[in-house]
Amino acid sequence: MNASLIILALTVASFLLGFLRDLFIARAFGLSWQADLIFVALILPLFFENFLGLALRDAMIPYLQRLRGQSEALFQAVGRWLYWRVAWMGVAVCVAAIAGSYWLLNTLAPGWTPAQISAGQPVFAVGVLLIAVQAVLYCQGALLNMDKVFVMPMTRTMLLNAGAIVGILLLEPSGMVIFVGMLVPQVALILVQHQRIGYLNRAPSVDTRGRGGEFGLAFAPVLLAAGAQQACILAERMFASFLQEGSITMLSFAFRIVTIPLTLYAMSILSVLFPQFTESWNAHDHAGHAAVVRKGLLATLLFLVPAAVVLCSFPEAVVAVLLERGQFGSAQTEATASLVVAYAAGLPAMGLALLWGRALLAQHRARAFLGIMLASSALTIGLDAALLRPYGAEGLAVAFSVGAVVQALAMGLFVYRVSPAGLGIPVLARWLAVAVCLGVGLHYLPKPEGFIELCLYIGLALVAFMSGILALGERDLFRRSYWSMKRV
Repeated sequence: MNASLIILALTVASFLLGFLRDLFIARAFGLSWQADLIFVALILPLFFENFLGLALRDAMIPYLQRLRGQSEALFQAVGRWLYWRVAWMGVAVCVAAIAGSYWLLNTLAPGWTPAQISAGQPVFAVGVLLIAVQAVLYCQGALLNMDKVFVMPMTRTMLLNAGAIVGILLLEPSGMVIFVGMLVPQVALILVQHQRIGYLNRAPSVDTRGRGGEFGLAFAPVLLAAGAQQACILAERMFASFLQEGSITMLSFAFRIVTIPLTLYAMSILSVLFPQFTESWNAHDHAGHAAVVRKGLLATLLFLVPAAVVLCSFPEAVVAVLLERGQFGSAQTEATASLVVAYAAGLPAMGLALLWGRALLAQHRARAFLGIMLASSALTIGLDAALLRPYGAEGLAVAFSVGAVVQALAMGLFVYRVSPAGLGIPVLARWLAVAVCLGVGLHYLPKPEGFIELCLYIGLALVAFMSGILALGERDLFRRSYWSMKRV
């Protein structure tokens, strides 16, 4: 219980720092090419953070959990083998990205001029160093999570955002300063976590030959699925480079605002529950597996459904409170608010896709997971191309949300076929009914103005949600045992 609260507190602190960082960027650069450059330079690190980091962790935990059931020595030997190869792979990717920085920038921002590409190369080259750092940190995080160490890996994003803020405060704001500030504290965390995982420097006591191919077969579907998902974000930013200046920044700000609760949930609750998914399934405890998946479902709905309703009801107030300062004025707020609504409509689906996707991986159904990700990503990119010209940036945000809904529905269907109790259809029906009623009610209320009124409205929405689902029969969220992170 205490560990889960600390994890949640660290996640909240990280995102508060992340928004403070974005606030400094918005105040200093507004919706300009300089701000676009920072977010374009972040595209590859964020891509590989999911492509290699999250996918790697999602593949490592079920695979190594199975090996640990056979032998602790085998688990440590293979874990060490994977760790060092991930580290060198991250370095190789960085070297290749820096060498091809001009070509990569042309690919990521095809609407930019040659002068803009040349001016942005140094910042881009420093930004891609985050790829190696984050790949190692996610590998370390998977190994630590398997030993029930969750708090230490959670400091990663907090250190990243704090480092960027310190750099901005101490030096003149620039993309170079921001990325150097992100890098330094994360490198320090790598050294600390490396010492914490004691077996990384030991010589292997068992033969690990053939394990690379074995893990590769387990990793490949997850890696391809993560690549397909990240391709949607890449395509969205590439299409946005053809729109008016500042469109990339608007999409980035809107997506970040909407995904605050999503990432809070994914980095705290889901990161703790995922090892339980795999452990219960490998132990053939299907009742326990369904119970822990349902526990994750309730957390998903609690974090995301009220947030989606509030964001769709009061987008201008949210954007104004968070970003409207300096170069970011009321016109920018209005333009960004419409994107917030488009993304927020798909927010619950994004969380359900994360939850049910992890359930499929825990059940060793990586092929189904991959097929769904490829199909939904293809749909999203196709909608990007179709909606770009008539609807601009709003069309790109709508395309992302539609893809998330299709992905969640498909994954939910597969989970239901194996574990109907884990899907929790009555739970989903209760939350949907309350969300629709509350959304209609908020639509007719006066719009909040300022931070205090917005907080009062958010509090009102949460109380209304809790009252509504309680009246419709929800009980688990109001039991103390639900909030314990001990095995269900």
